[in-house]
Amino acid sequence: MSVSKDDRRVARWGMALVLGIALAFPLGAAQLYSTFYLDLVIRIFIFGVLLVGYDLLAGYAGMVSFGHAMFFGVGAYTEGLLLLHTTLPWPLAFGAGVVLAAVVAYLVGYLSIQSKGIYFILLTQAFGQFFYLVAYHWNGLTGGADGLHGIPKVSLGPFALDSSFNYYYFALTIFTLAWMGCRRVVRSPFGRALVAIRQNEERARFLGYNTRRYQRQAFLISGILGGVAGCMFVTFQGYVVPDFLHWSRSGDFILMTWLGGVGTLIGPVLGAGVVLYFGDLLSSWTQNWMIFMGALYVLFVLFSPRGLMGMINSLRWQRRDPSADKTG
Repeated sequence: MSVSKDDRRVARWGMALVLGIALAFPLGAAQLYSTFYLDLVIRIFIFGVLLVGYDLLAGYAGMVSFGHAMFFGVGAYTEGLLLLHTTLPWPLAFGAGVVLAAVVAYLVGYLSIQSKGIYFILLTQAFGQFFYLVAYHWNGLTGGADGLHGIPKVSLGPFALDSSFNYYYFALTIFTLAWMGCRRVVRSPFGRALVAIRQNEERARFLGYNTRRYQRQAFLISGILGGVAGCMFVTFQGYVVPDFLHWSRSGDFILMTWLGGVGTLIGPVLGAGVVLYFGDLLSSWTQNWMIFMGALYVLFVLFSPRGLMGMINSLRWQRRDPSADKTG
């Protein structure tokens, strides 16, 4: 379906409006609404960095990883350990976490991509559980089940990141760069090659594409962004625990992606917002809040399998052409 000039103009104005609202949002904290919402949006930005990378891998390359929490946890633990036990400047500790996550992503991707389908999914889960068990049992280094706490707050030059107000703009900047970078990737020849490989890998290989090299590169980009998100989280919260690496955390990332709309980049971020907001809201009401979250997932699978972005696109197409299929 071609995109008209009017559609592109509306999209540009829409993006400008969203960015303007995002920039102004912290100004109303504590006066117009609780600072809880400021912290919530920061967490959405942090997980959004990981999720746009995960959507590049799962939505565009067609490779569903069930171990992506390992990159989030590796980045968080590396930065946390360096800040606690060394005098390394924070930017270097942050960079070290991202680099180590990239190394792990390259190695895990190189080995996992040898398999396909369910075997790829299970292999990524196995790697993820290996890192989880290391973090859980290596008491002398990782703190064991208790994790690392009391990680000091940091500054970026004169810009202190010890308050939610300041950290919000840092998180917004990193998220915007990650989203724009992935958007550029999916619109590039590399991104189109990933889609071709997802749709028919054998035909893409016949046309001369080195399919495994493309898949490894997509896995590496996704793992790097997972490491960035882990470093951002530990900088904001000041702690890291083994649950950051658990397979259930990877499951959360998958649910956020599919709930928001796989293969859309912005959809998984919306999914993260829904999961984080309703998770916090329901958990404050009842200990059985996961039952209600499960019911929400089931409803989306039954009535909107393409997620939130699928619903939004269906409404847009219906307004443009009332005779169009409502299922999008």
